Amino acid sequence: MSQLITSTTEIPESFCYVLSNDKFMSGWGYSKGKINTLIFPCDNSAEAQTVMDNAERRGDQRRVRICYNKPRLHNDTHTYSLATREWATAWYPRKEEV
Repeated sequence: MSQLITSTTEIPESFCYVLSNDKFMSGWGYSKGKINTLIFPCDNSAEAQTVMDNAERRGDQRRVRICYNKPRLHNDTHTYSLATREWATAWYPRKEEV
C-alpha cells in the first residue's frame, strides 16, 4: 500500500523521482480539498521512463513528471503518497527489464 507522507524526510534518497497527480484520489478522504500527488522513487533514468510511461497511459494521472532532486512538498494544497516498488509493482519494470 502507498504511504501518506507529510515531510521530505519521509522520502527515501533516490537517483530521481516520478511524480504524478492522481485524479482519482484527489479531493476526498485525506485529500479533501487538495491534490493527491504520487511520488515514485527510481534507481535510474530507464526505470523512471518506464514508470512515467505507465503513469501517462492511465486515465487517472495528470502532470506526470521526473524530478532529479527530492521533491518539495506543498502540504497546504497537496497530499503526498509514497509509491514504492513493493506497493506499485505494476508501475515499475521487472528487474530483468532494467
